[in-house]
Amino acid sequence: MGTLFDYVNWRGDLSFSEAPFNDVDNLIFSLLSYLDFSGIVPGDHSGAAIPIKAAANSFLSKNPDLRKFSMGLIVPKEIILLCRAVKDTRRFANVEMRAFVNTIDTEREMQFSAITFFPGDGSMLVTYRGTDDTTVGWKENFNMSYLPVVPAQLEAASYLNRAAKAFPDLPIYVNGHSKGGNLAVYAAVHCAKEVRPRIRRVWNNDGPGFKKDLLSSPEYLQMRPNIQTLLPESSVVGMLLKHEENYTVVKSKQTGLLQHNGLNWEVMGNSFIHLKTVTQESRQLDRDLNEWISMMTPEQCEQFTDSLYKILSSDNALTLSDLASANNKWVKRSQNLDPLVHKTIRKTLSCLMNVSLKNRLGGVLSPKNGEGVTPSKPTEKNP
Repeated sequence: MGTLFDYVNWRGDLSFSEAPFNDVDNLIFSLLSYLDFSGIVPGDHSGAAIPIKAAANSFLSKNPDLRKFSMGLIVPKEIILLCRAVKDTRRFANVEMRAFVNTIDTEREMQFSAITFFPGDGSMLVTYRGTDDTTVGWKENFNMSYLPVVPAQLEAASYLNRAAKAFPDLPIYVNGHSKGGNLAVYAAVHCAKEVRPRIRRVWNNDGPGFKKDLLSSPEYLQMRPNIQTLLPESSVVGMLLKHEENYTVVKSKQTGLLQHNGLNWEVMGNSFIHLKTVTQESRQLDRDLNEWISMMTPEQCEQFTDSLYKILSSDNALTLSDLASANNKWVKRSQNLDPLVHKTIRKTLSCLMNVSLKNRLGGVLSPKNGEGVTPSKPTEKNP
């Protein structure tokens, strides 16, 4: 079956006015947000609009050699090929871009990036980037497990309010991939009261869920019918925490963690290929991780994440690529940190291993072929 590239080749000759915005378009824009449009797209909504073709040509002129191009260890650099594919199509070339922001704040432990697209069908699409290569971005991800709100979520709601105020008459779509999907849902739920009725659809593409208190809030319950969560069958990131909205499972050409890369999601026509459920391995990992998190107090979660961050940043590494560098001595230098840091890491990870072993033995010992294993929420949506 096809991928996003096949979809662009097939549907690229039709504008959004001729063929409505769909789930596949949503993922394409979510992935394009990983590109650095600093100095190309103005940073606020009052700035000049830049068509995708012009922005892409400018970006590609700065990065002409894919072999030398890198987006870090976790973001696939093939996104630049997607940029090349869409820029000359009738569907995407004239889509306008505004308000590209990219903020890394180590003191606030925030990694936030967003951009607003105008497809030309009379709507606007607010898109949030997922976690990039920065270590502070990963620290913020860990913080989500125990904090009621993280700085990127607050900034996401503020960004959506600014976009809505700048264009008060347009219907709004909101989306993102990975952490960006979490930010999209949070922003839609917590934006200004007068903005919420304008939101037509929110896409969370394999992004983590939330703690229970948000899912029971009146604002969330009101927005829930508009939320669409897409997960690959071996989802790991998207199964973290809780999703009360139904999710749709999509088929991927890859296996395991590689399925998080949306470039591998399988497409037929203008839709993803749907499956009935995620894999048993994904369910089990979901259960293990969420049980592990629930066993710890917020103070223990904070102590663990702070200790892990101290180790990872012990050699002043700012990105995962820095950590992987042959010149980086973070493992050696981390030995000079407070022994309590290492003890906290070992004790907490040991707890995770014990949870995993207990759950697997429980499944083996279950009298009726694993009926003792109870899948955790969210529920699956049968396509």
